[in-house]
Amino acid sequence: MFIVFEGIDGSGKSLIIEKLKDKLKASKKKVMVTAEPTDGKIGKIIADTEGFTPECEALLFTADRSDHTKKIQEWISQGYDVLCDRYVGSTLAYQSAAGADLNWLKTINSKITIKPDVTILMDIDPKISLERKKGSQLSRFEKLGYLKKVREAYLSIANDFEFTKIDANKDCEIIVKEIMSIIRKL
Repeated sequence: MFIVFEGIDGSGKSLIIEKLKDKLKASKKKVMVTAEPTDGKIGKIIADTEGFTPECEALLFTADRSDHTKKIQEWISQGYDVLCDRYVGSTLAYQSAAGADLNWLKTINSKITIKPDVTILMDIDPKISLERKKGSQLSRFEKLGYLKKVREAYLSIANDFEFTKIDANKDCEIIVKEIMSIIRKL
């Protein structure tokens, strides 16, 4: 299976992915955890795109995703369940919130992506997500006004892309149980 986790920074994606990985491995599943941007050559460039236009950022994320998608397909063909922290939904939400045209973003990603078995949208109020991040170094993307726009963009595209929305304000163990229930149905 290919399972994608989307949501604004501080929504709990990484924590949930780790807990799901442990549960799936305990069920004798082969699990691969991955994330975007990747730690490959293009992904490393993305870490230093301060001042780039949203379109330039989108092209870099999409180029990184092109390579990443090939790796995801290989892992799936080798029998792994792939848990991915961010995929195309992040580019659509973050770069459209920054001003890039949503239809253009969809177009540039359409030929290089694969459809996940399920995309989990970890929905959370941006104020709460930033409270969770207190004490850690915030990225340039982690500003309240911007995260509000990104959340709205996620909610706007959720139906078109058949995201399964999860209330990320809930207790972590409840979220894990909900997602495990979704995975079992798949």
